[in-house]
Amino acid sequence: MVPTVEISTIRYERIHRRKPRGFTLWYFRMPDGWTFSQSGTYASAKRAAAAHARRRGQGPVARLQVWC
Repeated sequence: MVPTVEISTIRYERIHRRKPRGFTLWYFRMPDGWTFSQSGTYASAKRAAAAHARRRGQGPVARLQVWC
């Protein structure tokens, strides 16, 4: 079963007062507490984190959190 991936940016937006964008080292908190990191643009890091969450497949919905 391939989980649906939801990515929350609430914490990032609260701290930085803007939506995530640009080129940097991005951190994503996985549902089991593990942190996935990817450098590059936000769009490419988001795709990589979603693909990683799907491979880990821990349920029907994988909720990720963008960390600063």
